Amino acid sequence: MTKKNSAPGSTFLVTSALPYANGDIHLGHLLEAVQTDVFVRFQKLRGNRAMYVCADDTHGTAIQINAMKRGITPQELVAEIWQRHKSDYAGFNIGFDIFYTTDSPENRFYAELIYKGLRDKRLVEEKEISQYYCETDGRFLPDRFIKGTCPICSAVEQYGDVCEVCGSTYDPTDLKSPVCITCGKPPVLKKTTHLFVKLSERQGFLNTYVKSGALADEVRNFAQSWLSVPLHEWCISRDAPYFGFEIPGMPNKYFYVWLDAPIGYLSSTKKWCDDHGENVEAFWSAKSEAQLVHFIGKDIVYFHTLFWPVMLNSAGFRLPSKIFVHGFLSIGGEKMSKSRGTFILARDFLDKVKHPQATEYLRFYFASKLSGSVNDIDLNVDEFVNRVNTVLSNNIGNFHHRTVVFCERYFKSEVPDAGWEESFAEKVIDQGKAIAEDYSRTDYKSVIERVQELGDLGNKYYQDRKPWELNKTDPAAAAKVMVTCLNLIRSIAVFLKPIVPDIVKKVENLFGCELSWEDHVFSLRSGRLGPTEKLVQPIELEQLDVLRGTSKADSAAAHSVDGKEQGEGVDIAVVKSLDLRVGVVKTAERIEKSQKLLKLTVDIGESTRQIVAGIALSYAPEALMGKQVVIVSNLKSAKVMGVESQGMLLAALDNGSLSIVQPDRPASPGSKVS
Repeated sequence: MTKKNSAPGSTFLVTSALPYANGDIHLGHLLEAVQTDVFVRFQKLRGNRAMYVCADDTHGTAIQINAMKRGITPQELVAEIWQRHKSDYAGFNIGFDIFYTTDSPENRFYAELIYKGLRDKRLVEEKEISQYYCETDGRFLPDRFIKGTCPICSAVEQYGDVCEVCGSTYDPTDLKSPVCITCGKPPVLKKTTHLFVKLSERQGFLNTYVKSGALADEVRNFAQSWLSVPLHEWCISRDAPYFGFEIPGMPNKYFYVWLDAPIGYLSSTKKWCDDHGENVEAFWSAKSEAQLVHFIGKDIVYFHTLFWPVMLNSAGFRLPSKIFVHGFLSIGGEKMSKSRGTFILARDFLDKVKHPQATEYLRFYFASKLSGSVNDIDLNVDEFVNRVNTVLSNNIGNFHHRTVVFCERYFKSEVPDAGWEESFAEKVIDQGKAIAEDYSRTDYKSVIERVQELGDLGNKYYQDRKPWELNKTDPAAAAKVMVTCLNLIRSIAVFLKPIVPDIVKKVENLFGCELSWEDHVFSLRSGRLGPTEKLVQPIELEQLDVLRGTSKADSAAAHSVDGKEQGEGVDIAVVKSLDLRVGVVKTAERIEKSQKLLKLTVDIGESTRQIVAGIALSYAPEALMGKQVVIVSNLKSAKVMGVESQGMLLAALDNGSLSIVQPDRPASPGSKVS
């Protein structure tokens, strides 16, 4: 985006590709929805007007056949799927302004209007052709009901309209070794009449459009390679029986689903405008000053860069300002596959990942992988856990927690009335400019890298300045440290708000405001803070078993403890053999090369014990100083990562976060717990 396009006061109409209403939302759909939603939230944060428009793609033979198999009408099927899609998207905080359907009166109107525009410009011709016909099923076969070998790259198991391997489009009759996908038998050719758009007559127009700046370089190169040879005619009709809109003046002929599907962007906008008293022309007329932005996967670039611009131009509508294209999503390095357990539905993630912030973490992880390129994106479980815990928990969460707890303890939960480090304020302004450009290019990966740098800066500053010591000798200097840290926390929250809005709400609660883009500039120097609230909770590998294709929660196998089945119980003697003692933490430090482990020195009265505890993702070392804890004091010593541990710290695990066990009122070090 140019600075002009991104300037506050601009209007954006933003879309993501319409999910097909023949199945549930999966993580591949969510990748694109998150990419789009983040862009929209960023524009709103900047003070721009941004509308997010989407709908279910509801027509075609596949939906018709699925409905028949279930004994319901296609309309009943798409209504059911629409409800599920809306619910699943909402679970991941996808903020549509409207989520509509292509099986609507508005979509019929615009499909007929665009068809008329194509005809008026003499771009449509009728031709008798030979089409595949399945004698077993007794019907002409739409391109998605034929599979065979791609005539361009020889990839097998490709549909009759487009190759998912090389991206080429072709006629179904060009496929090698075609078979009907319902019965598996080779079809025969029969004569039928169909409508074709003569794309080659608009080749000059398309050449100009793809060079207009609407496409990133690598996508533009794709389109130019297609335009380097005469374009094929595009068939826009299908034979009955077909679930869709009948073509005016042509009984038993229907608009091909790929004609009316992208029109769903336009018709959904019309529906929203009618419901809100606005004019659709403000967004879609050729004179509109709004930015029209599409987000799509690389498998449908051909349709959106060639077919769609010709359709819009023929009826006098504006052309897309930007078309952002992402790659495919794989799970653990493998293509999403039901048989391998890597075809993960959104609903499965929502139901099976037992962590209260899991959906925010998925948004964060996807953003950390999206760089604005068409490279494929892999969802790796180990990387997911490491990236979330390292950046959100250990970095940003730790910086937030140690700062807010210190202010609560020593400044009565107030922002001190003091200045800040000017160098930090200047650094944030520079980063803000860069982050705004990153968001505009959909390079969210760079956004997160810059935010992580700011978190590192804040943690190092806090550690180096040692406010807990300064407060004893120079309270004014400690106050300056806190004001600097609080301003930096607010800046980081602003920068992350489009990506993890629910997490940032906690920061907004802290400062008692709804953050806007301007709030990243340092300006806090006094005021009351809200209640101290933990920003994020670490996530464990075990909580993401669904992403590996397995779920321990679904396993019928019994778990055991010391060789006994759970529920069988243990002898009271086992409990009595544990010597539990109250201790006080005297020192705490991180263990090098470990994300989870802390080395504690704990006073238990008659002696001091060194304890290695896996609580670093839930507690910063300085937050433990002076706290009372409970330890198992008669455990055999053991070495953990080369560090001797002379006991075990007790802690409760709650939704992935650890809480140390403490007596409810002060007890003397060494007191026995019984």
